[in-house]
Amino acid sequence: MKIKNRSLLFGKIIKEYKLPLNEIKQLNDTYEKEKEKLNSFGNRLAGRLDTELDFTNLIAECDIYKSICDSINDYVDTCKRFAFVDNEKFNLEIISCWINDMKAGEYNPPHTHHNNQGWSTVLFLKVPHFVNDLKKDAHRFRDGQIYFHNVNVDGGQWIMPEVGNFYVFEACHSHSVMPFKTVRETDIRRSMSFNFIKK
Repeated sequence: MKIKNRSLLFGKIIKEYKLPLNEIKQLNDTYEKEKEKLNSFGNRLAGRLDTELDFTNLIAECDIYKSICDSINDYVDTCKRFAFVDNEKFNLEIISCWINDMKAGEYNPPHTHHNNQGWSTVLFLKVPHFVNDLKKDAHRFRDGQIYFHNVNVDGGQWIMPEVGNFYVFEACHSHSVMPFKTVRETDIRRSMSFNFIKK
């Protein structure tokens, strides 16, 4: 696990981690093998997507699970240093996990997670070739990017999708995902999200 940066944004902490690509591949392989058996999660989510599948019972079986746990423990330690949570020992529990296969034109409107309790995540598993080159036109088009909103003043933080990048943030932090166009209409932007709480 590599911590690429840390950010205190509008009084809310977002941290970015880089998870191993071999573990991402194994997670993608597991998902491809099991997806026909997975239940839809879409009726519980804000996304305007066709494919949002429940992965809660499988995440702990994947090689990447330890890297994920290390990341969320580091995140909670940061919250303790900033006095966002009490400096006490507690266990963390993943309560819901889902994988999104976002096709061209799909999007996520502004939303928060899990009744604004605990913390949430997003991990990029596949990123398509966008019609607009994000390296050249990132500030103009924002294709498929996450936007973390600032509810008090203008502005926010844009997150460019990149395979292996893992973001942890408060469940109450409003965010959205921009629609996009791909070079090949069959390409998808795949991400995994989960909510976790202290118990």
